[in-house]
Amino acid sequence: EFDSKKTENVEGNIKDDFTNIGLRNGVEINSDLEEINVKTENFSSLSTTEQRQVMLQQYIQEFKRYLWSYVPWYLYGRIVERILAGIIDCIEEIKSTWKLGTNMPVFTLKVWAMVKMADIIQLKQLRVLQIDAMPKMIRSNILRNLDKFPQLRNLEFGSGTGDMTVHIQRGAALHHDLCRGMKNMHNL
Repeated sequence: EFDSKKTENVEGNIKDDFTNIGLRNGVEINSDLEEINVKTENFSSLSTTEQRQVMLQQYIQEFKRYLWSYVPWYLYGRIVERILAGIIDCIEEIKSTWKLGTNMPVFTLKVWAMVKMADIIQLKQLRVLQIDAMPKMIRSNILRNLDKFPQLRNLEFGSGTGDMTVHIQRGAALHHDLCRGMKNMHNL
C-alpha cells in the first residue's frame, strides 16, 4: 500500500544522505556536492578527455548504486521523472551559457556529460519507460541501452510520427540496439 509519509521522507532525504557518503572505487563527493574526486592512478595512458569520461562513468555508477539502494520499488517511476527533469534543467542551463566565443569542445563535453547522466535511470527493475516524454538528446542514449530494462511492462514510444522513426527504421543505427533490447523484455 502507498504510504505518502514514507514517500516524502525518502524523496526529502536522498540528497541529505548522499552528502554524507564516501563512495567506493575512488570516487568521493564532498559534503556540499561541489567537488568530485576520483583516484587517477590508472589514468596515465589516457588523454584528458578520456580521463574525464572514465571519471564520469565511475561517478554515475556509484551514484546510481547509492540512489537506488534508498528508493522503494513503488517510487521508481517518480524518481525517474525527477532525475530526467533535473537533467533537462541542467542541459538548458548549460545551453543558456553559450555565446559566440564559447569554447565548443568544453561546451560539448558538458552537454555530453549531462546527457550521460541519464544512465542513472537504467534500472532493471523499472516497469514503465516513457521515451516519448524525454527530450530528443536523451532518447538515443536510452534506446541504445534498452537491454538494461528487462522487466519493463510498459514502453511508450509515442505516436511514431516524429523524427524518432528515422532512427529506428530497419538498417538505421539504433535499429539493432532496439531489437537487442526488446528481445529480452518478456513482460511487455
